[in-house]
Amino acid sequence: MLNVQNYLDHFIKDWEKSSNQFPAFNRIYSETEKFNRESNFEQILLKLKSLQSPSAVNKLRRSKPEKTFFPVFKSFLEDIFDFEKAHLDIILSDEFRNVSKDFFYRAREFGPELSPENIYQGLRNVWIMNGLQLMMDIPVEITPSVFAYSMIYPYSDNFLDDAGISPKEKQEFSIRFNARLHGEKVLPINFTESQLYKLVSMFEKQYDRNKFPEVYESLYAIQKGQTDSLQLLKQDGLSDAEIRQICFEKGGTSVLADGYLVAGKLTSRQEQALMGYGIYLQLLDDIQDIKEDADADTNTMCSYLKQKNLGEFVNQTINFGRTALEEMKCFQAENVEVFLNLMNRSIETMIIESVGLNGSGFSTDYLQEIEKYSPLHFDFIRKKKSQSKSQRFVMFQKYFEQSKNGKLRFV
Repeated sequence: MLNVQNYLDHFIKDWEKSSNQFPAFNRIYSETEKFNRESNFEQILLKLKSLQSPSAVNKLRRSKPEKTFFPVFKSFLEDIFDFEKAHLDIILSDEFRNVSKDFFYRAREFGPELSPENIYQGLRNVWIMNGLQLMMDIPVEITPSVFAYSMIYPYSDNFLDDAGISPKEKQEFSIRFNARLHGEKVLPINFTESQLYKLVSMFEKQYDRNKFPEVYESLYAIQKGQTDSLQLLKQDGLSDAEIRQICFEKGGTSVLADGYLVAGKLTSRQEQALMGYGIYLQLLDDIQDIKEDADADTNTMCSYLKQKNLGEFVNQTINFGRTALEEMKCFQAENVEVFLNLMNRSIETMIIESVGLNGSGFSTDYLQEIEKYSPLHFDFIRKKKSQSKSQRFVMFQKYFEQSKNGKLRFV
């Protein structure tokens, strides 16, 4: 059996020991630098828009994405957000590009009713699993289990997050899905369940239940975490410790399952490290969704904190995350240090951006202090957010606007 609670106790202790003092960052961006980057940002958006023109369509018929879109994407990452060459070698590698495109087309075929936002939701998990493949020296590819687990998110999360579905229906859904995960024959009662059960079959084809029992234990663990998280929808009745336990369990078991579905077998050190990584990602999600969770009366560790305490929570999250990611060094791939640096830089960039987007929840002093470490002004970030979907999602759309025959299409 997986020692999930032991790992949770370990990281709860780490959380309690993590400082809530403002963390040290590598670089402060001057006002001039911010304005220059914002100007570059606007130019990049113009270039992306130009790729939609009729002449660009004709060019793409004769050319390749790496000669059109990817130089613009590289400039976005390098000139705006300071990703290093070693980071870009990973992000823009043929392996990562190919698996992303592969997942997109498979997802389109499996779930043509899914929106681009839904597919992007799944792709974010693909990238996590691809990163784990890289750190484990496993070929970076879309295996049946990588595809299936990443597709579960758009279906199960959207069902559980749907305010129009009653808590009773969600509980009954979770019971049926849990039975199917345990190998029982369960008849789906709706389209969502039908799709989810097909995805479970993909796990079973890749991993024999008798030979890889831990794979299925990890799936039971994340299902338990997801089911327990329904308690967060209550407006009261949960202590801070109970909320933390649920949030840590949901996030930690999610990435633990990523690891098992990638490798089939893991050591106890690897299990623990993946739990910590998953908890860090869950804390990031909670910071990103502060306003949405508060508006929906969803309890998280930060959804109801006052301004001063919220800033301290972000500080503690960053300090905790740096400690948690140190444990990921148990993976011995040649470039694991580079990848861990890329992971932490990406997460901290998103945390700082999320503070800016949720500015009303933080004190003025805290906003002024943390904005120094953002390559863009918070006002600029909020303006761009109000004008369109997240810039990462916009990039995702451009990434896949090339159809199989080379023509532009808007997904």
